Amino acid sequence: MSPSLNNGICTQVERARWLAAQQWEHSHWVDSERQRARYAKNLIWRVLSACGLKPRHRGDDSNLWWKEKFDGYAFLSSQVDNAIELGCGPYTNMRHILETCTPVHLVLSDPLIRTYVHFPLTFIANLYRDAFCTLDDHPVEDCPFASHYFDLVVMTNVLDHVRDADVCMREAVRITKPGGVLIIGQELSDTKDGETMQDDPGQVGHPIRVDHHWMDSRLVGFEPVVKKILPREEGRGPAHHYGTYVFAGRKVFPET
Repeated sequence: MSPSLNNGICTQVERARWLAAQQWEHSHWVDSERQRARYAKNLIWRVLSACGLKPRHRGDDSNLWWKEKFDGYAFLSSQVDNAIELGCGPYTNMRHILETCTPVHLVLSDPLIRTYVHFPLTFIANLYRDAFCTLDDHPVEDCPFASHYFDLVVMTNVLDHVRDADVCMREAVRITKPGGVLIIGQELSDTKDGETMQDDPGQVGHPIRVDHHWMDSRLVGFEPVVKKILPREEGRGPAHHYGTYVFAGRKVFPET
């Protein structure tokens, strides 16, 4: 499969290119965790946490930033039956969503989740140890869950890293229950952004580029609860992204 390019966006890459992105992602986070553990820092963190001087969990992949952009997830109900975060990464947005909304059953899904769950002092490690979540290591394209199953589906800062963004969006929509909520956060790129990315070594981990028109076309079956397109200067990576797509919507019933 060759890269699918249109107006500067890239929605598909070959499997080898995706595997290179996954290897970059794996190395990036494993190296970060090794740095965190140097000089007995994990032990020091535990002591400071026990004294109330540090939070219990460590690590953040802009999760607090996304929480702010989604207005603290205040639009969510206090409890749902089934929730999933696709591409949850090592630190997960669910740790902030759970402050507002408690699922009876929670799935954390990421192709690298079996690595991330062993990172000490992280929210994911504690959730799994306390048997509060189920782990799933399928790529989003191969999502194994039944259609219309989840009351809450979260996919934030994920599409950059996938093999086929079209399939991933279809899967996220498919598993959302009619009346359920889909939360999507995604950085947006155009032709100019694509050119600036070519010289950035970190872009090996981010093969996919989409724009807001593409995102809009994949979410026509949802009633927006939150929808913002943040301008370049308000985004996390203004050098490479013209905007940021912040969307939470309720799946309409019957489906359209």
